[in-house]
Amino acid sequence: MRARNLMAFDSSAAKVDSYIRVSLLPDESSIMQTALHRGNNEPVYNERFVFRAPKNTVPERVLKCIAYTCDKSSNTMLGQIEMKLSSVDLRSVYNAWLPLIDSKRKPVGCGELLFSLSYLPTAERLTVVLVKARNLVWTEEKDSADPFVKIYLLQKGKKISKKKTSVKKGDPNPVFNEAMIFSVPAAALQNIQLRLTLAEYQVEGKTPAVGHVFVGPHCSGKQLSHWNQMISAPRKPIAMWHPLKKREG
Repeated sequence: MRARNLMAFDSSAAKVDSYIRVSLLPDESSIMQTALHRGNNEPVYNERFVFRAPKNTVPERVLKCIAYTCDKSSNTMLGQIEMKLSSVDLRSVYNAWLPLIDSKRKPVGCGELLFSLSYLPTAERLTVVLVKARNLVWTEEKDSADPFVKIYLLQKGKKISKKKTSVKKGDPNPVFNEAMIFSVPAAALQNIQLRLTLAEYQVEGKTPAVGHVFVGPHCSGKQLSHWNQMISAPRKPIAMWHPLKKREG
């Protein structure tokens, strides 16, 4: 329904941008999310979410709500609540204020990647500069790993080109500063997308992925905005931070 007394990170900032993610444990595959409310410490969401739950499982279920704030480069947790459904009477509507707890302000997901995009129409050249990454969370809860980034040029979901950066040894905030150039005809710009995968280098076996980010004309949100800004400002590198996500798509 609503939140109150949300606190901004910067004590000099009077207002906060926020949204809530809602799930019904133990099934976190269906995570729902409210709209983003900007500049409001007392946001009114009034959004309804419906979850499928067989009646015999309801006593074991836990409602989980996490409040996040965000800026141009990252999403950060403000706090969360977990409420056992067995503790409330569901025969009627239950209303209550619940305190947000565990506000460690940790980044959402598994890290963030900073890169720039630029397109040179005369040479039909798309340049991706991998700048750096931060707050990386290693797979299998390892203490350290050797990260690198793989970049795939996709057309209708099919990989047509692949490049990768050098490997940075044991660095959770690696600085790459490496440029990758792809040949892309102007007519193909509306039919392609890029997938950037930050992975852990291993001498033998597969390289497990820490997380992915897609950018392109068929994406949404910041991933689409980044692409559109590149198109509207040819020859100019446009840099943005993007959160890495575990799941592709």
